[in-house]
Amino acid sequence: MFWMQLNVPLVIPLLTLVAIGLLVLFSLRLGWQQNLIDEQRCEIDRLHTIEQTAVISQTHKLLHRIAANIHDGPLQELKLVMDSLELLQMNSSDVDLNPILDRLEDLGNHLRQQLYQTRAIALEITPDLREGLDIGIAKKLQQLVDSGELTLHIIQCLQPLTEPHLNSMWLEAREDIYRFFTEAIANVIHHAQPPQGTATQVKVRLVQQAQLCTLSIENDGEILDKSILEITTQQRQRGGYGMKLMQAIASDLHKGAFERIALAEGGIRVQLTWHLLHNSE
Repeated sequence: MFWMQLNVPLVIPLLTLVAIGLLVLFSLRLGWQQNLIDEQRCEIDRLHTIEQTAVISQTHKLLHRIAANIHDGPLQELKLVMDSLELLQMNSSDVDLNPILDRLEDLGNHLRQQLYQTRAIALEITPDLREGLDIGIAKKLQQLVDSGELTLHIIQCLQPLTEPHLNSMWLEAREDIYRFFTEAIANVIHHAQPPQGTATQVKVRLVQQAQLCTLSIENDGEILDKSILEITTQQRQRGGYGMKLMQAIASDLHKGAFERIALAEGGIRVQLTWHLLHNSE
């Protein structure tokens, strides 16, 4: 009984100290969690700002490309058509109107394609690319397979790149590279995949060696309808078949280069190379 009475004065201060210590630890933990939340919020805000910068720059670039395509293609064609109509007015003899009508039809189709591209301009960073370029490409391939658009056997070699974080220039470049891929795979579907072509497989390769990155899309087929090849040759001279877009994308990338290679064993490979910059560069 004596010892219990003796310990009471000691227990109360000890309990008080323990309670104060627990309160201090609890306050420190709350403060640490709040700091962590604030840091995460700042990181999210910074990423959002960087993404918006990339989107604005990308939109400006795409609009510039579309304007250049319209000026170099349809407007020049329209001038030729107007010259032909002027000749008709000056010459009362019978003139074959079919070539002029065909040109007008081609002109209308070309303008519709350019206007469609303006509707397709992204107003945000492609969500699937946030996990990495390799993930975005893999998901797009799976979407094409699931929809039935792509029926060829797919061989993938998609290496994750050392992508710089929080870099608006890279986010913009990544959108362009993804656009290159979608254009190339669309060409495979519309020209090499049966029944238009004889391809049995498509190889998609994304690799990085030091700073040098390479994206290639390769098929093993040939175009069956040679008239399609003739049309695409004419379109290519005017920037059609996606070739002009691919070249424009390559020229905008750091040390970018574009190649279209006819394979000896048959088929076509389109290849894009560029140098990946780090955050500090």
